[in-house]
Amino acid sequence: MRVTHDLAELARVPAPLQLAAGFFDGVHRGHQRVIREAVQRAGAAGGAAWVLTLDPHPLRIIQPAAAPPLLTPLPQKLELLARLGAAGSLVLDFTRALADEEPEAFLRRLRAALPTPAGLVVGANWTFGQAARGNTHTLRRLAPKLDLGLTVVEPVFWTSAPISSTRVRQQVLRGHLEEAACMLGRYYSLRGRVCAGRGYGRQLGFPTANLQPVDKVLPPPGVYAAYALIDGVRYLGAAFRPDPALPATPPPPADLVEVHFLDARLRLYDRELEVFLISRLRDARRFDDPAALSAQINRDVADVRRLTAPYLTPAGDLQLPGQL
Repeated sequence: MRVTHDLAELARVPAPLQLAAGFFDGVHRGHQRVIREAVQRAGAAGGAAWVLTLDPHPLRIIQPAAAPPLLTPLPQKLELLARLGAAGSLVLDFTRALADEEPEAFLRRLRAALPTPAGLVVGANWTFGQAARGNTHTLRRLAPKLDLGLTVVEPVFWTSAPISSTRVRQQVLRGHLEEAACMLGRYYSLRGRVCAGRGYGRQLGFPTANLQPVDKVLPPPGVYAAYALIDGVRYLGAAFRPDPALPATPPPPADLVEVHFLDARLRLYDRELEVFLISRLRDARRFDDPAALSAQINRDVADVRRLTAPYLTPAGDLQLPGQL
């Protein structure tokens, strides 16, 4: 997938072009519907589907204290967009000037950069321009005047409410990973480079891969059933997020995630690792007795096997909760 930060490059994309627009944090099932609609329309017309997204999150510029951590930092988001069939992605740098641009001025500037014919595909709640005053009503009024095709995609519902990045984020923050997976259409994941840890798990016979995800929504401290795909092989594991409120010497980093892989001894130091969280097992607890901690980890490992067994198909694939 081609990636550009230059709006002018869209003029060089062969027409017809379908442009799916949105921030798309999480690339959840609602976002997927928008992007697949653009891909389908482009394919039917013999054209290409591109995605317009922003970086950083608009609140980082408009109201930094209110900016949320991300479900999908930009590199991961671009990977997910490519898997959905997008031929390219325009990543607009979100600046104060862009935030202050009048909605109609932004739309005219966007249209001037697009080839002809071109179409815009958006979710029903997409907003743009100064104070987010541009919306689908604005688009329906202006698109015909600008010779711009328009497709407004209705939201995907889950438990009687539209799926949104905010809803997914709330479920992850609560440790409700099954609910998050139902809205994402995949298990929520954390990425980071494996770094050296304290070595305490290895001393107990349970070595861990330690990573610190950057700018990610993190679930609450505790133990989680998890897995990772490493060199094309899936390994089940128990992921542990320490509780900074519990006394420890030295105290663990606030964003540390430790993963013990079942039935495997893997050399992962300094590798980029993506860990998918399946379900929360328990709260984080302090153990002063190594034997008691070792016994608890053995129980955690057994719980991972028990909990994930219903999710595994006879072929060894891992199903999502909503597919059971």
